[in-house]
Amino acid sequence: MSHRKFEHPRHGSLGFLPRKRAARHRGKVKAFPKDDSAKPCRLTAFLGYKAGMTHIVREVEKPGSSE
Repeated sequence: MSHRKFEHPRHGSLGFLPRKRAARHRGKVKAFPKDDSAKPCRLTAFLGYKAGMTHIVREVEKPGSSE
């Protein structure tokens, strides 16, 4: 395999960094905005998480499934 000594284009988007496993399966809301009773009811937080790089371990208990 050859290597580049000086320049090379990017491989992949920087929006998917850091490429590592998720620390927890569910996301976590770290801060909520201050509640103002003068304003109508509204969405105060949106739970988002980075998709991918998680793993699942499960048992399948169906007849005919391999162990």
